[in-house]
Amino acid sequence: MSRTANVALGRLTDLAAKPKHISSRLLTANESVLIETRTSKIKHMTGGAFSLILMLGTLLVAFWSSIFSSEIPIPYLPGIITSTYGWLFTIAFVVLAGLFFLNFLVKYLRWVSTLYVMTNTRVITKKGILGRSYEDMPLGMITNIDVRQSAMQRFLGYGTVTFSS
Repeated sequence: MSRTANVALGRLTDLAAKPKHISSRLLTANESVLIETRTSKIKHMTGGAFSLILMLGTLLVAFWSSIFSSEIPIPYLPGIITSTYGWLFTIAFVVLAGLFFLNFLVKYLRWVSTLYVMTNTRVITKKGILGRSYEDMPLGMITNIDVRQSAMQRFLGYGTVTFSS
């Protein structure tokens, strides 16, 4: 069994803290949380941020004539919009912008719904928004821990931690 997480490293300052994102009911009486973390925002949300930029760009092109009228024309755009089927062009770009937003939303919800918790007895992985999935690995079962960081990941303070049993 192997568990991999791209997590922010160097955050062990929360030793024996109260759990913030995981229910205390999941912990035993003598168990304390050492660290709670999510996957790295940089690793997980770069594609989502790019989707938001593309969404804004497609909405800008779709409504360019309404926003800037004829001050700054885009070549061929006024002719396309004023043609018989110009409204289809606008609808297509609005739908495309909606798909970009949906992509961002899915990436964000995946990031928010994944949590890695290390306690003094086990490592817990919590996933899911509507349905929840909890996996845990007792510390005694862990036989290998791999940490991988490229130079850029090291500069930005995150890396990939893999627990194996």
